[in-house]
Amino acid sequence: MRLFHFVSIVSLFTILTLVSSVSAEEQYLEFLQGLRDKNYHDTALQYLDKIAADKSTPKEIQELIPFERAMTLMMFSRTQKLPEEQEETLNLALAQLALFTKQYPNHPMAGTANTERGKIILEKAEVEGRIAQSPSDQNNKKAHQEAARKLVAQARDIFQKAYNLHEKTWKSFPATFIDKQKEPEKYAARAKAEIQYMSAQLDLAQCTYAEAQTYDPGSADFNRLLNKASEEYAKIHERYRSQVGGLYARMWQGKCFEEQGELGKAVGIYDELLGHPGKSPAMKGLKDNCLQFRLICLNDDKRKDYQLVIKEAEQWLKENRSRSRTAIGQGITWELARAQEALANQEGTKKGDQDRILRQALASARFVNAFRGKYRDVSRLMVGRITAKIQGNTGGDPEDFATAYGLGQDRNKQVKTLKDKLAAAKSAADKKKAQVELTQYMEETARILRIALKLADNKTDPKELDHARFLLSYTYYNLRRSYECAILAEFVAKSDDKVNGGMSLDAAYLALAGYLQAYNDSPKNLRYVDNQHMEAICNLITSRWPESSRANDARIQLGNIYSSTERPAEAAKWFSQVPPAAPQYTEAQISAGQAYWNSYLTAMSRRSETKPENAKQWSELAEKHLRTGIAATLKSLPPEAKTPANLTAAKTSLAQIALNNGKYQEAIDILAKEPHSVLKAIHVAKGTKRPAKGVQSSEFANLVYQLQLRGYIGLQQIDLARKAMKELEESASGSGGESITEMYRQLGEKITEEIERLKAAGDTQRINDVRKSLETFLTDIFKRKDQTYGSLVWIGETYYGMGQGASEDPTVARGYYDKAAAAFEEILKRQAATGDFIPGNFQVGITLRLVNCKREQGEFEAALKLLAPVLKEKDKSPEVQFEAASLLQTWASSGQGDNNEKYLDAINGLELENGAVIRGWNYLARILQNSMVSTGREDLKKMYHDAQYNKVESFRNYAIAVNDADKLERAKSEINVFGQLNVDLPDDVWERFNQLYRQTQIDLGEDPQDLARRVSSSDSMAANDSTSLKTETPTDTRQKVAQQSTEQAAGGSNTMIIVLVLLVGVGGAVAFYFFGLKPGKKATRPSYQLATNVTMPSDIPAPAPPSPKASRAAQSKSSQPDVSVGKPRSKAEPDKSKTRQPTEKTDSTKSDSDNEKRKLTPEQIAARKAKLAQMSPEEIAARKAAIAKKKAAQAKQQKQSRPRPESESQDS
Repeated sequence: MRLFHFVSIVSLFTILTLVSSVSAEEQYLEFLQGLRDKNYHDTALQYLDKIAADKSTPKEIQELIPFERAMTLMMFSRTQKLPEEQEETLNLALAQLALFTKQYPNHPMAGTANTERGKIILEKAEVEGRIAQSPSDQNNKKAHQEAARKLVAQARDIFQKAYNLHEKTWKSFPATFIDKQKEPEKYAARAKAEIQYMSAQLDLAQCTYAEAQTYDPGSADFNRLLNKASEEYAKIHERYRSQVGGLYARMWQGKCFEEQGELGKAVGIYDELLGHPGKSPAMKGLKDNCLQFRLICLNDDKRKDYQLVIKEAEQWLKENRSRSRTAIGQGITWELARAQEALANQEGTKKGDQDRILRQALASARFVNAFRGKYRDVSRLMVGRITAKIQGNTGGDPEDFATAYGLGQDRNKQVKTLKDKLAAAKSAADKKKAQVELTQYMEETARILRIALKLADNKTDPKELDHARFLLSYTYYNLRRSYECAILAEFVAKSDDKVNGGMSLDAAYLALAGYLQAYNDSPKNLRYVDNQHMEAICNLITSRWPESSRANDARIQLGNIYSSTERPAEAAKWFSQVPPAAPQYTEAQISAGQAYWNSYLTAMSRRSETKPENAKQWSELAEKHLRTGIAATLKSLPPEAKTPANLTAAKTSLAQIALNNGKYQEAIDILAKEPHSVLKAIHVAKGTKRPAKGVQSSEFANLVYQLQLRGYIGLQQIDLARKAMKELEESASGSGGESITEMYRQLGEKITEEIERLKAAGDTQRINDVRKSLETFLTDIFKRKDQTYGSLVWIGETYYGMGQGASEDPTVARGYYDKAAAAFEEILKRQAATGDFIPGNFQVGITLRLVNCKREQGEFEAALKLLAPVLKEKDKSPEVQFEAASLLQTWASSGQGDNNEKYLDAINGLELENGAVIRGWNYLARILQNSMVSTGREDLKKMYHDAQYNKVESFRNYAIAVNDADKLERAKSEINVFGQLNVDLPDDVWERFNQLYRQTQIDLGEDPQDLARRVSSSDSMAANDSTSLKTETPTDTRQKVAQQSTEQAAGGSNTMIIVLVLLVGVGGAVAFYFFGLKPGKKATRPSYQLATNVTMPSDIPAPAPPSPKASRAAQSKSSQPDVSVGKPRSKAEPDKSKTRQPTEKTDSTKSDSDNEKRKLTPEQIAARKAKLAQMSPEEIAARKAAIAKKKAAQAKQQKQSRPRPESESQDS
């Protein structure tokens, strides 16, 4: 099997060093690479000539033009048929590299240019090898093979020098940890050196592989050199198995096996790499290569797995439509065509199936044949072969334009019938059959129309010619060949309307549709290209046909695209360009206002020190456009007409803006005044069920009533505010809405977010105004004797939220917590007096909120006393147990009493004096994990992550408090196992555990490493998260390796504070609600509504001394390190209770001298860190291995010599 070349371009690490800071340069190079990826090399060379002559081209680009021209010529040579032409093109490429190094000898890319020179020489060696294999030149075969070997030797000499240099550079860096934040330049330099060193090793291995190709396949030298190359690749993989470079080496080891006929080994390696969880662009490219190589193996005569090839190739092409024209796409399509033809010709294939499969193979071969490259000749032969078999010696294609054009028109008319047939299909099999029939029909229609265009001459009617082009473009659109559709339609759009009968506008709109379809099919990181095309088409439509409805449709379409991609500022710009005379003007003004308001809210909700300079302008523009749109709507809308939903939403957003500016009365007027009052529009008759969506849904009505409440509070109109509260409660308690209690709990959370937003904006005056107005209102209604349950919950939740918002001032915060606690205590007091003051089963939730207040006040004993009866009654409730463990953990960190032991109680639990049991984090983590798996509930998953984190954090804090390195090791191990066992952790969860993991390593005096992160294979194969494949041989594996950039993706997530209530808080909700965005959420407080349907043990016995047999069984079933130190201890027992499990009992009863050996002083820790800093990676690895071996031996010895507990019988 001949070498499959990678596309040779500049390595990514050089792009990072030169381009990352220059957006203009990035734009030039990305466009250039896009042309090369599509095999438009002649266009790419013309583009380089154009920007070279353009004086506005940046200097950095001008300097790189000879280098980029050389890379383009090298890639172009691979598409040429004649070896003589290839050699000439490669010589031109070498000349361009020589020019580059001569003009810019000190350019950062000069070293890379020399390495690329070696790769071009290898390309020339392959050309010589192809000449040697040519039947027409067999007399000079050996001479050409020898010439190829000499060229390989020249390339090896270049790569060896590069290897020596990069090895020296790499070893010049210390083996110790380099902090990326503290020493970014040093960190980046070492990362770059490592990539260069790794790439140099791959280049040398590639020379061995290339030398093997200079001998006859199957010969002794061929196999010897392939074995040698395989060994070299294996060593690289062994050294860098966790890096992309090592994985590419592994792939080429498989290629060596494949070319020696060991298909089983080759397929095994390809399957191994295809199952790798990585999903970076480099890994996506690697997997695409592996898939193509795997398909080659499956198509081999030894395997003949044609159906499997068809299935996997069609799946890849379906998921990667936008990349079907790339080198890898053509390769996979070619393997598909081979498999289809072979399957059709296979003995036993039915006649009807044979014809269908042959037509599919014909379509695949024709697609490949449309591109220059190594598949063009073989695909042309296949097209002829299959066509002859299908048609026999009869029939044929049209021979004149009129006939072909007419046939194309007739066929186009039949497409609707086939589409209707597809729509009417019931079963999946029928749908698939109908889809295949439709696709084949349209492919043939496109072919006929292309024939028509080829047969056109100067006598052809221009109108008919453009119409043929339009029909072909439309057919391409139906086939989802989006770029062919868009480009051809755009060509027609630029024609003269007088010539084509006014077809240009429709063609322009079709081009826009084509680019929009391409946008939807493209990977997210490449969609900006399609956006640029759509903008250009929109500008063409709006400038050439400015008054047409299509022009305004185009503006609104683009605005919708930007809105859906969370780029509201760009959306607003396009919406605002719809002219006043257009029928869509009013709608566009409202959409522009909502988009600008959404931009403002998004910007102000981000956790960052600086905000966009134009954020304030966005708010002003939002108000301007909303007022314009509202006024225009009201002018054309009769007062008695039904209020449109977008008008209600627009007025609500305008009210938000007024509240944001402190204009409380104006906000109330906007919501209440006729005509088309917002309050009237959201109102439903009492007892009527609210719809799930729309402005009358509970969700939207709640937002409006919250705005109204906030306005009345700002005006200090207490009675009206209380009325608004009642309306809010009625809305929340209606069918489909949240419970009143839950709503107020969330309102309290949003108060915290509101104050945090004002802090971020530095608006101290507004913070004071908000707090003052809230305090005044809350104080007044609390003094009244007619408080309802809802009003008291509102008071408590609001004060609690204000306390969290005042975290920077403990004294102020404590005052708010005191008032929150008073409100909750009043609720419980009234419940005790009446027995029915608290609705439903929320008494426990109110008690938990009071416990939270006590905890924030530092009144832990009082909080525990409140919890005791709740624990007795709701022992199986995860929420109650969660609050109890949180209380003990906070108590432990407060420094009050025996705080160190409280950490262990938080982990393992505690039996209270009344017999109630706090189960602890250990128990909660296990129960929540089981329940999470069985129910799939997201709220339980979050609680599980929190419980697991709190468990390890408590144990780490305990280990630090008692200065026990062994326990720190156990905490570290627990985090590591958590990372290994949990797949696809959310960014924020993984980052939280990662930071804890790194900090624990620092506590141990170790060089901190990131926590392992597992992702599912399905996610790693997502096409939209990858970039197009650029290479096919180890020639340029280096650029793939370089994609392990020094700018590694940081874990965690940019959690957005979306303010949903009060002031701008409620304002955010309408914009997000109508734009369909999904704002992030902060960690919420525990819900009042207990999760009673969580899977829990049917019976939880009271704590008792553990059974030795049960203990051993439990240990044998778990492979996860357990930080547990025993069953829950009784509060009445001393801290070193005998109820502790034997493992911890041994620890706790050790002699003082023995304990002393396990403790480290700060000086000792510092010494360990200094020692680690001086060790090489090999020494550190050896040290870790020795420690692990020693611990394993100690564990084995302890297990064998473990004394039996007194309760264990001798028989057992």
